[in-house]
Amino acid sequence: MYREILSLTKELVAIHSVNGTPGERAIVNHIEKRLREIPYFIKHPDYVILQEMGDSENRANVFAVIKGEKRASDKTIILHGHIDTVGVEDYAGIEKYAFDCDALPEKIRALTDDPDVISDIDSGEWLFGRGAGDMKAGVALIFCIAKYYSEHPDRLEGNIIFMANPVEENQHTGIMSSLEVLKALKLREGFDYVMAINTDMSTPLYQGDQTKYFHAGSVGKLLPCFYIMGKATHVSQHFNGFSASLTAAEIVRRLDGNTDYVEAFYGEHAQPPTVLKMKDLKPAYNVQTATAAFVYFNYFLLGSSIDELMDKFKAVSREALDAVLSHTDAHFKSYAAMFDDEKYTEIKLQTQVLTYGELYEAAKKKSGGVDALIASITKKGLEENTDRRELCRMIVEALCVSAEINIPTVVIFISPPYCPRNTMKTDVPGEQALWDKVQGILNKKFKENNGTYKLLHFFTGLSDSSYIKMDDDAKSVRCLVENFPDFKTIYNVPVDLIQELNIPAFDFGVLGKDAHKWTERLHMPYSFGVLPGIIMDVAENLLSETQ
Repeated sequence: MYREILSLTKELVAIHSVNGTPGERAIVNHIEKRLREIPYFIKHPDYVILQEMGDSENRANVFAVIKGEKRASDKTIILHGHIDTVGVEDYAGIEKYAFDCDALPEKIRALTDDPDVISDIDSGEWLFGRGAGDMKAGVALIFCIAKYYSEHPDRLEGNIIFMANPVEENQHTGIMSSLEVLKALKLREGFDYVMAINTDMSTPLYQGDQTKYFHAGSVGKLLPCFYIMGKATHVSQHFNGFSASLTAAEIVRRLDGNTDYVEAFYGEHAQPPTVLKMKDLKPAYNVQTATAAFVYFNYFLLGSSIDELMDKFKAVSREALDAVLSHTDAHFKSYAAMFDDEKYTEIKLQTQVLTYGELYEAAKKKSGGVDALIASITKKGLEENTDRRELCRMIVEALCVSAEINIPTVVIFISPPYCPRNTMKTDVPGEQALWDKVQGILNKKFKENNGTYKLLHFFTGLSDSSYIKMDDDAKSVRCLVENFPDFKTIYNVPVDLIQELNIPAFDFGVLGKDAHKWTERLHMPYSFGVLPGIIMDVAENLLSETQ
């Protein structure tokens, strides 16, 4: 199987399936063609399913179902991975080799003196190429496992579903669309989904780390956004205004990289909040201060509910507004003291913090037709392919006008992408039992191989695994929907369907380094030689009626 996975990985890497390009459809067509050439699927053509997504890029999901013949069982395991990649701009000068696994290593050698990269090239154990690790090797691996069981259904109790999805690198709409097919299969075939195994890339945590990491869940991701309305003034009357830009800076200072906001759960820790965008909203130069500013962050979720986080963001926004008011007043006092004839008067301004839900209600109270206004902004924005973060901001901006807001204000809202958090929980007997079974199999496999591993609760690299199980309760979900502008149209995460299916989400990742970098590479001996056996042992054991 090693040589077969290696060959297919190179084949898939050679297809330029960069997110948002026709290559996303090309690679799905290629995988479907390869599946339909397998004798099992020639005999059972309806076991290969192509789900058209109906989007502007003509993308699709592809599935293959293998029914075990050792003993009939409804138990089913899903093997899934994504087939899109990020772009190749980072290859700067050697872009044309980015999809050529054989030629690329020597091109990289000529451009780097990184000893780790050079050592990996010299070893011959690492496969270089855009998407080699993230995650076409993972897709090739599960394809070959599915092919094996199609040739040996007598080894399999229960069923295997192979699934390959596009659009993972940004909007995750591939996996979200696929849930409809998984539900239809569950209803039609009576499938009982035991678990889903993603093979997204796992990485060493530090130089020389030999531990292999497995994950029984996926980190969540929230994109909290802050729309800041200030009070504009002419630069010759500085202290007559209230700075939206300074308020934005204060929010960034309080959140960006602040370890007080690091999510912790089961002894594991996420990365701190990271600012991804910060700008004022002046369209052109003039000598008036900015009326408004816009900031948003990446925020990883492990244990917190969304309503808890919104309370924290409100507190941060309140602190920022108060700090700017205090700063402005103190410097006005200092400035007034520079002139004998100037009289200082304390600057007193009313300010406020609103959630999007509160803004929406205020706008409805003040103006009619708010829902129609939102729908028209969304429709126009989607037609013009407006960045969805900006589209959400435009809705907030319009509602501020409708609500007749005229004092310094911070509006907190959520925009895409939103990734639900999930893991196996010790207080849920079935989930703890599944964790124990998987850990027992891993213990045995790594004892045989004299290796070390860790089974962690969260895959922290962001993945499609977020969309097949979620841990949020009704209050958290309600807070998400109420504070996400036009949620159902702009980023309709199928929350009800995710919770209905509730498929335990594991990541058994291929081993790689430098995802999204021009030195992206995959360790072949482990990924092609060890990992397939681990996945197959887990599948056969968990599908066995004796388990």
